[in-house]
Amino acid sequence: MYRTYEFTFADTPASLYGMFVCDFGSKKHSDNAFGNRANIVETRLPQRVTPLHYGVRYHDSPLEFTLIFGAEEEMDRYQLQEVSNWLTGYQDYQWLSIDQPDMEHIQFHCLIQSLTPVSVKWLPFAFEAKIICDCPYGYSYPFEEKIEFAGTTSVRFYNDSTIREHLRPELRIKLTAGCKSFSVTNKTTGSVMQFTNLPGGGITILVDNENEILQDADNRYDLYEYFNFEFFDLASGDNELVFNGTGVVTISGRYLYNVGA
Repeated sequence: MYRTYEFTFADTPASLYGMFVCDFGSKKHSDNAFGNRANIVETRLPQRVTPLHYGVRYHDSPLEFTLIFGAEEEMDRYQLQEVSNWLTGYQDYQWLSIDQPDMEHIQFHCLIQSLTPVSVKWLPFAFEAKIICDCPYGYSYPFEEKIEFAGTTSVRFYNDSTIREHLRPELRIKLTAGCKSFSVTNKTTGSVMQFTNLPGGGITILVDNENEILQDADNRYDLYEYFNFEFFDLASGDNELVFNGTGVVTISGRYLYNVGA
């Protein structure tokens, strides 16, 4: 057995069970393809050399990989049950992190699809776990950045994601009393999110850009009446943002990394 790194699943460290990621005999962690496999959408006709090309889809298949982990000594049936109860049976995706030096900033949102004991002479020492993630990518740990703005305020925001697709974080926009209009322009992507003629003063707007949901924090108003229906997004790398209005906006979420596993 070759010992490698610790890992954590569902907020529980493997060290609690005396386990760690490892290579165990012929059971080894193999190289896996990156999650964003290109699925080409096109039609080939007999009379044409080139196809009718419609585009490429990158999100059809989630990231999948195999994790081998074991213990220093053989496990009895009670220990096998404890490990199985810890790793399987969830109805929702759980967070997995592996304490490998180049992966310490990454988490996988995943479920363990199957868990198979690995034995030597009928004695179980390790497990082979089939992992399936909720998307083709790994995630950063949660980030949060607060930006104060008054009048027209320009800010550079760095999106640490390593994918071409735009990131759609959550926004909490707290406007000062008397401020009834707000906009944020991303000059990098060309998008403009705008609210005009808002009722009252000091309103707080919650924006789930991924699911395109707006909410007044006090549940007093239907904010879609004042919205231009263009949601906020961030390109990978530097983004030039211009805020108009007065208040504080909190940008939060998780960056996405195309890392394989």
